[in-house]
Amino acid sequence: MKPKKLLAALLSVTYALPLAGCTAFTGIDASHYENAHGSLINPDASAEAVYLMQYLKSIYGKQILSGQYINEYEDYDQPKFRQDENNPDSVPTVFKANELQAVHSVTGKYPALLGLDVSGVESGSRCFSARQAMEWHNAGGIVTICWHWTVDNLDGKPRAFYTEETDFSLSAALAEPNGALYQGLLADIDAVSEELKILRDAHIPVLWRPLHEASGGWFWWGADGADCYRQLWNILYDRMTNYHGLNNLIWVYNGQDPDWYVGDDKCDIIGDDPYYPDNSRTAYRRDPANSKRFKSTYRASANKMIAMTENDFVPSPDAMFDKGTKWLTFCTWCREFVCAQQPTTDGSTVYAPEYGSPYTTAEELRSVYQDSRVITLDTLADRGYQPQQDGQN
Repeated sequence: MKPKKLLAALLSVTYALPLAGCTAFTGIDASHYENAHGSLINPDASAEAVYLMQYLKSIYGKQILSGQYINEYEDYDQPKFRQDENNPDSVPTVFKANELQAVHSVTGKYPALLGLDVSGVESGSRCFSARQAMEWHNAGGIVTICWHWTVDNLDGKPRAFYTEETDFSLSAALAEPNGALYQGLLADIDAVSEELKILRDAHIPVLWRPLHEASGGWFWWGADGADCYRQLWNILYDRMTNYHGLNNLIWVYNGQDPDWYVGDDKCDIIGDDPYYPDNSRTAYRRDPANSKRFKSTYRASANKMIAMTENDFVPSPDAMFDKGTKWLTFCTWCREFVCAQQPTTDGSTVYAPEYGSPYTTAEELRSVYQDSRVITLDTLADRGYQPQQDGQN
């Protein structure tokens, strides 16, 4: 487990309006939802990626995909995750993930979108995300994957993704393409690409969200500024797409600042992770759709669909439609954001498969999952998402 620090004060940063040289922002043009791009930047995109993108375009501004991240679960091969805990030949199932059990216990439903992480693949750690993604896809669901990239600074210290935990300098690495640091980045990309090829070869499309929350600076890929970040984004895209042929990926930009935008030709969807200041219920009540953050994200480009790619509080569908800030998705973060926390005898905390969030209440979550505008796993097919298992759509 790699616990995600809340860093709520940083994550809640909003962007000054207007930008220098721009006129005052007046709101979201209602035509945005119709005109946002439904095509992919990769001319060789796979049939399944094209199909998923077209589906997302068809629901944008009309319906919302529910989503939930699950923990990485290094112990995923343990009996508690088996379909039959008492049968040693029974295989693990993603539906036994604590977060999914917690959500289902309250709503009677599962989310349409499953959030996963491939962190650790670059260092050789075991990762079950590809297996979990395959099961979720075969159950009719949609998959999004992020990457908490633990970088090696080649100084003998442990790999890390937080800026404060590594001396790695992206600008120094980029300055020497033949140097060990730069080549180390390529090796990491190659390792993760091999993992994602499992999904490519199984004809599974992925909403791929790398280098997330960059402008905050708390991750090393954002610590050296927007120019270095964009260079790394381009390297990552070229390596994964043109070298490794990962044509099943739909690229989600999540830089968290319009000034960091990679460009309409470099991403397919724009994401934002709008955690409220200090995860505050008071702040949530003032803006239960996080409409302010939607408008800030819209300023990066009016041409792209906008997704809530992580969240603490689940947004209110009523508020989204009332404010005209209709996120494509929400995807609640894992562990304490949905799971009850249980103390142990050694003073640590474990997360239970029961709902116990200090953020969205059980009643609020149930209301959202039962809203006719919110798509869940059991309603995806009825709402038009019917991908073929062989990738031919």
